[in-house]
Amino acid sequence: MKKLLTFLLTSTLFLLASFSGKKDNVKFWSEKTSISNAIDFEKSLTKKIDFLEMNVSLSKSIYPLVDKYKIAKPIIVQRDQKGFLPLFVEYFYSEPDSIIRYISYDWEKERYGNFFKKQDMWKEESKKLKEYNSEYERIKSTLIDQLGKPITQDKQPQKTESTNSGRGDYFSRNTIWETEEYYSKLNMIFESMTYRIRWYYYWKK
Repeated sequence: MKKLLTFLLTSTLFLLASFSGKKDNVKFWSEKTSISNAIDFEKSLTKKIDFLEMNVSLSKSIYPLVDKYKIAKPIIVQRDQKGFLPLFVEYFYSEPDSIIRYISYDWEKERYGNFFKKQDMWKEESKKLKEYNSEYERIKSTLIDQLGKPITQDKQPQKTESTNSGRGDYFSRNTIWETEEYYSKLNMIFESMTYRIRWYYYWKK
């Protein structure tokens, strides 16, 4: 009986730890505030924070309001890796008011690495569609907890014919949330030179 109770207690603790880890794995910021608040939020998640200096810009195709504001160079944070993929967070804000306008979370290996040194990594990642899809589901579940039910979603990765010569067909997956206030999209790209999950969020006004 004692062994049985010990086993049940251990199993219960394991399940509780697993559940807690799933819920706490990704923390999202989705408030339209000063960039300083987002920086404080990032600092609250870890004792050591890595800020990256990169020249990153937005296109109108991904952020339709890019011409409306003077967008500063983003604050980029590389978080401690807790899941299957490293996470990079980019906060784009307007000048001179320092208000956040667009947010991007990118789960991607060697996101800012040397392009010419990625060949072996791409070859290895090409075998991991199941893992990427599982990570997508985990992230999507957390976002649903925060944003509610999406307006559209792909239940499984969709095979798409590539428009880039020589790069072959690829898999993608999308989930979209949209209201009068904001637009948000969770996207997965799984193709020969891009293996990435991205969530982005922006305010419409």
